[in-house]
Amino acid sequence: MKKRLLLALVIILAVLASCAKSDNYPYKRFVASERLLKKEHRIKIAASGAWDKHVNHLMEGIQLAQEEINAAGGVLGANVDIIFVDDENMLFTGNLAAYQIASDQEICAVLGHTYSSISIPNSIIYHFYGLLMFSPASTQPHLTQQGLPYLFRNVFDDNSAAIRAAQFCAKKGWKRILIYYLNNSFGEGAANAFELNFGKISQDCIIQDRVSYETANTTNDHVQVAKKWLGDYEFDAVFIAGVNPDIHEIVPAFRSMGINQPIIDFGEFDYPLFFQQPGNQDEDNVYTVSPFDFNTKNPNYTAFREAYRAKYGVEPDMEALHGYDALKVLAKAMEIAKSIHPREVAKVLHSDMVWDMGAGPYRFDANGDITDCMLYVKKADKGVFRVIE
Repeated sequence: MKKRLLLALVIILAVLASCAKSDNYPYKRFVASERLLKKEHRIKIAASGAWDKHVNHLMEGIQLAQEEINAAGGVLGANVDIIFVDDENMLFTGNLAAYQIASDQEICAVLGHTYSSISIPNSIIYHFYGLLMFSPASTQPHLTQQGLPYLFRNVFDDNSAAIRAAQFCAKKGWKRILIYYLNNSFGEGAANAFELNFGKISQDCIIQDRVSYETANTTNDHVQVAKKWLGDYEFDAVFIAGVNPDIHEIVPAFRSMGINQPIIDFGEFDYPLFFQQPGNQDEDNVYTVSPFDFNTKNPNYTAFREAYRAKYGVEPDMEALHGYDALKVLAKAMEIAKSIHPREVAKVLHSDMVWDMGAGPYRFDANGDITDCMLYVKKADKGVFRVIE
């Protein structure tokens, strides 16, 4: 911890010292990144996530896009260099990662982070230091409601997914719901969004109880919560708002105690990791709301999937697709803008242009959110999640 604090202090002081020489830090960044583009034919883009934990395939998706872009001649005649910075999915190291990225004036944009609790505070840092931020994974609505002109994401927000999940539960006749959520800003926000939208559907739609959990050493907590619920309530289904990989441990813990009712979440179940968790292999009463359908006929997705499987030998997950798409969209916007300046690239992204990518087609609205995002309801079936609605 002392080494981290020392490194954080060194990086922050370096950034502040460079700022002291000029109040216009975004301009200094543009000059440095433009010099790199013209003299060395390179464009530096940072990507930050929990790379060592490897809870998803975001890095692999970004790397595949980078290889394809550079093989096709790069962007504006320059190769794209991706600078991977590990944020460990933790607020402190995430903040440190942001200052580390900001200290490199040649970096013009950043892809990340995975957790909204890290993306939201870091978005202010990136804006202040003149970086365009593109998030392929953070779903909290507040991220894009801050009025930051150079911030975009190409994934659904929690409100959209919560509405879809709530509507599906009501349609299935699951009107007495219990909520179990991760005790952080994402889990609480997702639980709030589901509860609010579920209650709006009908007076018969009732949230009977909601309980939070921590991310570490939670197996006993899951069991105790299940015991309490089975003793205190009659209920139709359980809604869970958690993250990888912890959320995958909850289903077998609940099932072991006798909770056999349907369990639904939005997005985090939809990974191969779910069925690798002991107890989940034969699960068929779990549902998820997801923008990801690996059987889609979208030719752009089919091409991505084939290239991904050829390179890595496994199926891509949702983060792989959105990381791949994010870099492809950013590169194309730079080409159209004929510039790497955040202002010019943002103009292109904020235009009426349709981005017909692997996860598309979609547009970006005034806040930097995507419009027309398709959300599927999927059900566990023989080791995969299949679209049912």
